[in-house]
Formats: sequence, structure tokens, C-alpha cells
Amino acid sequence: MRTTCSGDAKAARRAYPRFVDIVEFLSERISEDEAAARTLLSDRTVSKSGEWYEQRLLLECEAKRRLIGVVEAARQSALAAMVSDSLQEAHWAPRSLDWMERSLQALALPYFDHPDFEQGWLRP
Repeated sequence: MRTTCSGDAKAARRAYPRFVDIVEFLSERISEDEAAARTLLSDRTVSKSGEWYEQRLLLECEAKRRLIGVVEAARQSALAAMVSDSLQEAHWAPRSLDWMERSLQALALPYFDHPDFEQGWLRP
């Protein structure tokens, strides 16, 4: 027998578009950061400390991409659990989706002055 969870399903539908938008936003900003770092690294006039900083920025870009991948995998698991047959096992999913959304919003914070940044992402 399949049980419905209209409240949880509505929460998932509300959360899903925001995840896609913020993931796309973050991916684009990370790519821009990476391109800027690579450009500066190819400049022979960059100091050793500048070189270190740009190398660090490249590693931070990779770390952010990995974290987004982890959050996206967790989001897929939560959404799958919410539509599964056993709702008793999926009680954690809506709260987890909220935590995932907040994690992505925290990653977006350094880009608050970008025109595509959504003010709703500033919530603590």
C-alpha cells in the first residue's frame, strides 16, 4: 500500500527549484573565480604571494564543487526517500532539505553583490 505525504511533497517541490537555481548560480560564479585565478597565474608579473593566493583560490573552487556535489547527492536521496513507500523512514527528509538549502546559501554569500544573487539566500 502506497502512502501519500502531501505536505512533504509540497516542501520538496518548493525546495527543488531553489536548489537548481542556486546550484547554477554557484557553478557559474565558481567558474568565473577559476578563470580569474588562471588568468592571474599566467601573468608573469604576479608576485609569489599572489601566486599562492591564486593557487589557493583554485583549490577553493574545487572544494566548493565537491561540496555542491555532496549536497546534490544528499538532496537526491532525500527527495527519493520522500516519494518512497515507507514514509516512516523519510521523516528526516524535509528538515534535511532545509539544511542542504542553507548550506548552498552559505556558499553563495560571498557573491551577494552579483546581480543574479537572490536576497532570499541571505537568511541565516
